[in-house]
Amino acid sequence: MIQGPSNLREDFKISDLESFGGKGIYRDPEFDWLDTVAPTSVLFLNSSKLGKNYENDLFVGSVKNGTSYRFDLNNDRTHLDLEGPLGDKIANTPNELAGVTFAKGLGIITDLEVGPDGYLYVLSFPKHDGTIFRISPR
Repeated sequence: MIQGPSNLREDFKISDLESFGGKGIYRDPEFDWLDTVAPTSVLFLNSSKLGKNYENDLFVGSVKNGTSYRFDLNNDRTHLDLEGPLGDKIANTPNELAGVTFAKGLGIITDLEVGPDGYLYVLSFPKHDGTIFRISPR
């Protein structure tokens, strides 16, 4: 088993991984949290209802502190577009996440969805007893 970037593991050898008959290819994680956030849902926002700057971004819901995160993607949407302290693709401290934190205090986020109206919806349980939050611009 490997967790996090392979270059941080001295005992890691790609040849030791299961290749699923040559169909599997190992790739380091796109992003790594050193402090557990327990991601629960991942969503590409395929709507401009929150504004053009959020369209096609990656949203991640988590258990920890009911926090959701928003990540910009590169132009061809194959990698996260990270700068500054997250440029190494590792959140070493909670403070490094300030630039990608989208919302806090939503309870235990169990799902993220884009509704038929194009807005982002967050399902939270149990802190808010199964509340559905509709996220819209101010």
